Amino acid sequence: MKKLVLFDLDGTLVTTGGAGCRALTKGAEKLYGKKPVFDFALISGRTDLDNFSIIYGLLHKGKKPSAAEVKKMEKAYVDQLPTEVRALVRAKKYNIIAGVDKFLKELAKEKDVVLGLGTGNVEKGAFIKLEPSGLGKYFTVGGYGTDGHTREEMLKAAVKRAEKKFKTKFSPDQVFVIGDTHRDICAAKNCGFHSAVITTGLGDPKKIQRAAAELEVPNFKDTTILRVWLGLKTDPKGVKRGRYIMPASAIEHVFFSRTGIDEDRLKMLRIKKYSDLESGTIM
Repeated sequence: MKKLVLFDLDGTLVTTGGAGCRALTKGAEKLYGKKPVFDFALISGRTDLDNFSIIYGLLHKGKKPSAAEVKKMEKAYVDQLPTEVRALVRAKKYNIIAGVDKFLKELAKEKDVVLGLGTGNVEKGAFIKLEPSGLGKYFTVGGYGTDGHTREEMLKAAVKRAEKKFKTKFSPDQVFVIGDTHRDICAAKNCGFHSAVITTGLGDPKKIQRAAAELEVPNFKDTTILRVWLGLKTDPKGVKRGRYIMPASAIEHVFFSRTGIDEDRLKMLRIKKYSDLESGTIM
């Protein structure tokens, strides 16, 4: 049975030091003659389609952009992005997340594993950002920032493209999402997909804890724990996946004592969708 593993990009595969944010700001300024002023947290973890709408609204008194204006903003952004990425590389501020190249090489050899992107970046922007890392070669399908305003729409688009390309139907339980913010986790869970989070990326630690990913790791160095999560390796502890968050603790109450017991979060270890909670949400 094939598994589809979808990777977020910024903070998950590479760190691009705000290159996308600067490209978007400069692109918008060239288009509209005004520089948008905003906090990076406003657009972090969102889809580019959503970000184009947000920035346009900031510059046009809350108005929503037409489809034509979105296209203009996308082009202005993509045109500016290579300059920003090159500057980042020259400044030695472009980094590949530790262990990810080795992990992707391992997964690429697995006949029943399909690799894809699940990123809020527009497709061209995603591969511009990945170019210095050489990681783009691992991804032939994906969901991108123009697939919708939400990450859920983007992830579902990635699954559909993978199904079409590989002529395989992926049930929600066969889809694994790896990101670095609470938005990645929430989107995965809202779709019924598995979720893992890189805790040293761009995400807010408190929001990441609250979102309750199945797996929390600082990077990709420990491929064993990642392979256990993917079901490619037997859990050496003999604990069934979904009963605890790896590698924090095999005892649930010890993990939750970090921030206090939370009934909804505790339930998330046993169920996958937020909609299955009485509250219907966790954030």
